[in-house]
Amino acid sequence: MNLSEIGGEDALIDRLKANLATDPDHVIKGIGDDCAVLKTGDPEIYGLLKTDCVVEGVHFAENTAPEAVGWKAMARVLSDLAAMGGAKPVAALVTVAVEKNRAVSEIEGWYTGFRKAADRYEFSIVGGETTSLPEGGPAMISISMTGEINRESCIFRSGAQIGDLIAVSGRLGDSFESGRHLQFEPRFDLARTAAGSATAMMDLSDGLAKDLPRLATASGVGFSIDFDKVPLNGECNLEAALTDGEDYELLATFPDSAPAGFTVIGKITETIETPLKGGWDHFS
Repeated sequence: MNLSEIGGEDALIDRLKANLATDPDHVIKGIGDDCAVLKTGDPEIYGLLKTDCVVEGVHFAENTAPEAVGWKAMARVLSDLAAMGGAKPVAALVTVAVEKNRAVSEIEGWYTGFRKAADRYEFSIVGGETTSLPEGGPAMISISMTGEINRESCIFRSGAQIGDLIAVSGRLGDSFESGRHLQFEPRFDLARTAAGSATAMMDLSDGLAKDLPRLATASGVGFSIDFDKVPLNGECNLEAALTDGEDYELLATFPDSAPAGFTVIGKITETIETPLKGGWDHFS
């Protein structure tokens, strides 16, 4: 069996995590949320860990402006910290893998984008790694980041309850075609507003059709979507809004009403009433 036959990225993760263990003395939440959540020396503060990567030809095109690539690589990780309730980013490590003929100016441009994000969101880049790839290989950038959040503000994917409203921030779809995936701002402000009432939350990076079932599975619930209420970006159609991915918006559930900046698109139900198909999957 190879990766294309295994059933997708989620199936692979399920197989891998079955052989891993976490220490409950230190770990609040391991695999299965936007960030890993750890205990700290302060019982009121949780520590967060996140890693993510971008690959040339997958997450950005070959001739993309280097600063935009660097911004996106860092902002993807920040989006996951935001989805935990608006966590404060603390420190980042950067790994760059390139072939030896890559222009130094391009790599410096990536770091300009990294630094722009660090300045904007007030965290430090404290180290990392560089490594070579075989000639002609696509570039890869991996970001690891720590963060922290007040225990009472931390929101997991697993808290949605039957009857909750389902809501999304912003507008969905057409992110790659429009170039929005290179310029988005992580939704920290909206996430911190939502932290007072949201029962579950995650960021939308693989498309609503892929990410909503993940939230529902984590919470042990179903869902019903009113497709006429899904906010479309620009002139894109509903299918693009559901499946394109790269939106980096927030998907959240609320018991009563959603705060400003969110659009209610459905409800949490006991079973899945409006099945969804598609969305981004690395191995399908």
